Amino acid sequence: MFTQSAPQHKIGFLKPLGVIDNAAYEFYRLAPRGVMAVMIPIGLGEFSARDVERVFAPLDSYLDTLMERGVDIVVQSGTPLPILIGMEAHDRMLEHMAKRTGKIATSTVNAVVNGARDVGIRKIVHVNKWTDAMNSVLADFYARGGIETIGVSSKQLSPAEFVKISSQDNMRLAYELGRRAFLDFPSCDGIYMGGGAWIAEPVAKQLEVEFGKPVICNTAAMVREACKLLGAWEPRAGDSRMMATA
Repeated sequence: MFTQSAPQHKIGFLKPLGVIDNAAYEFYRLAPRGVMAVMIPIGLGEFSARDVERVFAPLDSYLDTLMERGVDIVVQSGTPLPILIGMEAHDRMLEHMAKRTGKIATSTVNAVVNGARDVGIRKIVHVNKWTDAMNSVLADFYARGGIETIGVSSKQLSPAEFVKISSQDNMRLAYELGRRAFLDFPSCDGIYMGGGAWIAEPVAKQLEVEFGKPVICNTAAMVREACKLLGAWEPRAGDSRMMATA
C-alpha cells in the first residue's frame, strides 16, 4: 500500500563529527526522491592520525549497525579522515568495509576526485579549513585520478573551532576562500570546496555563476557517486555543475 512512500535506496554513512546537522540538511536538498541517508556519527575530535584510529576502532560495530538498517551501500564520509591516514590505509579500509558488509563501499574522497574528473577539471585548487600536510596528501588522491593540484586557499581550523561557526558564517567563509582561490589561481579548471560541516552547494552555485568554472563540494559529489553506484542517478539542472553531470 505504501510502496511509493518508502525509501527505494538506503545509503549508509560513517560521518566524521559527533553531531550531524548541515550534512543531513544538504543531503536531503540534493538527493533524489526515495533515497534515504542512514548516518552514524563517529566523533572525530582533532585532525590527527591517532584520533582517526580511535574513532575507527569500532568500525565493524558501525558496519554491523548499518547493515541492521538495511543499507544498500556503505560510505566512509569526510575527506579529512583518509587524508590523515593516507591513501593505502584508505584503500584497505574500503576493502574491509566491502568484505564485512557484502555491499559496495566508497568514500567522499573517491567521490570528489571522480566528480572533478567527470566535469573536466585537470587543474584544481583546494578550498578548505585543513593543514598544509593534509592538503599535500589530498593532492596525492587527486593525482591518482589524473588531476593536478595547483594551489590551496585555506583557513586552518580545528573541528572544535569550526563546528561552533554558524551556518551563515560558514557559507560566508566558504565563499571568501573560494573567490580567493579563483582570483589567486586563474589557470585552474575548477576548485574543490572541502568540508561537510558547511552548507556548500549555494556557495558553489554562486561561484560558478561568477567565474564560469565548476566547484566540487562533498555532499553533491557524494550524492552523485553513491546514486550512480546504485543505478539511481538522474542529473538535474538548477544546482551546481556536479548535480547536472551524468
